[in-house]
Amino acid sequence: MQTTQHAYLSRLDHLRFFAAALVVLFHYFHTRQGDLRSGNPLISLVDEGHTGIALFMVISGFIFTLIAGNRHIHYAGFLKNRVLRIYPLFVFAVFLQLFISTYNDHRNYGFLQLLGWLMPFRSETVPLTPHFVQLWTIWVEFQFYLIFPFLLAFTRRSGSRYLWAWLGLLVLMRALVFATSGSVRFIAYETIFGRLDQFIIGMLLARLWQARTPHGAARPPGHSPLWLALAGLAVLLGLHLFSRKVGFTDLVSPFWIIWPGLEAALWAAFLWAYLQTRWPGPLALRRGVDRLLASLGAISFSIYVMHNLVIAAFKAQLPGLATGAGPVADALATGALLVLPAVLAVAAVTYHLIERPFLALRGPYLADPEHRL
Repeated sequence: MQTTQHAYLSRLDHLRFFAAALVVLFHYFHTRQGDLRSGNPLISLVDEGHTGIALFMVISGFIFTLIAGNRHIHYAGFLKNRVLRIYPLFVFAVFLQLFISTYNDHRNYGFLQLLGWLMPFRSETVPLTPHFVQLWTIWVEFQFYLIFPFLLAFTRRSGSRYLWAWLGLLVLMRALVFATSGSVRFIAYETIFGRLDQFIIGMLLARLWQARTPHGAARPPGHSPLWLALAGLAVLLGLHLFSRKVGFTDLVSPFWIIWPGLEAALWAAFLWAYLQTRWPGPLALRRGVDRLLASLGAISFSIYVMHNLVIAAFKAQLPGLATGAGPVADALATGALLVLPAVLAVAAVTYHLIERPFLALRGPYLADPEHRL
């Protein structure tokens, strides 16, 4: 997503699209195959496609820290921009889901349920909202927004060790929860006490980027694609091992104590390599691919918000593809070739009608150190 506060890094939008696509394929795949735990690492990437959320969180911590640089954040202006960024489409989806629940599912929701959804905390009705159940991540993301200016200010004062100490504290808290109840999966997966690791690792990556990029100058990609291939292989193998040994549905594994940070570290390495990879091929082709992927990344929030409703409609009205290679291949092919394009079409509409007009209302919230807002 482009911003007036910092030079545009189109490759971050590439990764946003990739993260959103992973979540779309994950949700469709699980409606067809359940928790498969395949022996194939490529299938494990889709089977554990919820990992796209972790990539989103790392990107968020990275880009906000990068945008802020050494400038002061005007807290009210920052939050205003964040509300304009996420709440218009979020409110649209919330109203739609509550009306579906009231008139189609006969639950007769009212103002209290609406208020519960609009506050940045998990609503009690989330499990009953299959078309928009994924919106829980938006509450967690907004909690990041509330504390980010403070995290950044204290990190500037104490150095990166402040963020590393936070990572240690979060692991300790999850260990104590596990020792108390024998399960920490939901805390690690669905709350800020797991996802904050990923946001903080994004912040640490941005500080490393800034240290190696004096005065915020753009870094021309110069690394061999081999480094990206190695980072991608690390992500695949890490997710594959997680899928085989733990898996998304394992509620009692102690591995959830450390998994949020490990998962984020894998994606941080991938993000670092992706931003610096020197792509081969003609310049015109590279620019065309860059523009295409960046445009898809621009609608990634709409992809994320709208995809489960599109999946439900697709399953109710249309058959999946029959590849002849078995049900797993059928689910993968249908998700990639039919469901994902349908989600993109709907997301393009909601982005241009709902998101984009409000994005134009954002204003500056940063000031140089000698000119505090």
